[in-house]
Amino acid sequence: REDGKPVPPLRQLSELAGKRIAIGGAGSGSSVLAATLLKANGVEEGGSTQLLNIGGDEAAQALTGGKIDAAFLMGDSVSVATMGKLLRAPGIRLLDFSQADAYVRRFRYLNTLKMPMGVFDLARNLPARDTQLIAPTAELVAREDLHPALSDLLIAAAREVHGKANVMQKAGEFPAPLEHEYPISDDAARYYKSGKTFFYRTLPFWMASLVDRAVVIVLPVILLLIPGIRLVPMLYGWRVRSRIYRWYGELISLERGLSRESPEEQAEMLRRLDEIEIAVNRMKMPLAFADQFYVLREHIGFVRARLAAGVA
Repeated sequence: REDGKPVPPLRQLSELAGKRIAIGGAGSGSSVLAATLLKANGVEEGGSTQLLNIGGDEAAQALTGGKIDAAFLMGDSVSVATMGKLLRAPGIRLLDFSQADAYVRRFRYLNTLKMPMGVFDLARNLPARDTQLIAPTAELVAREDLHPALSDLLIAAAREVHGKANVMQKAGEFPAPLEHEYPISDDAARYYKSGKTFFYRTLPFWMASLVDRAVVIVLPVILLLIPGIRLVPMLYGWRVRSRIYRWYGELISLERGLSRESPEEQAEMLRRLDEIEIAVNRMKMPLAFADQFYVLREHIGFVRARLAAGVA
């Protein structure tokens, strides 16, 4: 409005130069965003241009009362009902951001928001045509060490509270896996793709959290144990075979002495062979190695027959 009279609709923010503009409360996100966008359009405090730190319903009342010419209103600072009242007031309309795509390219944290014709009032067709707005992206930000279970709960709570359809958004538009200034965490990406984990879907939270932590600890241990479990039978088999091979070494040594002609030496060899046979018979042998055990005993008998023939 200007002197109580309606003015032609604005097409660009640069046309706000020399106007009284409500940019939101001092230090608020609205005031920072509004000042940034106005500065990008060459509009700054000074001269007849006034940037007023008022927002929300106070800014709406100032606008309808003709105390200001324009107001930046954020969805979290003004209700949908207040927006409807403003549009029904004579001479007040939404700014159609014809340069919306350019704003989104210039400022990565902005998104375009399309307001369909008649969404605020079907009977009076407010707004009178499809209108493009711009809005900052609300991001849920957490520390890197946030527990995955808490991440799931926060996203689920955000969906329950903010995910419903209203005049300003479609159902499920927030929260959504859209990456802007901050990367999407692996836990959040997993939640958006497949939902809660099996444990948190089927168990109470405290129990699921306990099981989840146990899995984190036990799973690496199991992965480390698998190679060890495979190695144990190999080591055991090597140990059993080494005991058998030890006696084969003794038999070979005795057999090499068969060429000696001294009866005393051959009698000593028979005595030593008896000791070997007694020791072999006392061995505790697993059934898996029974065939090798009996082959060893046969070879002992073979060497005994050769020694006995030599003594005779």
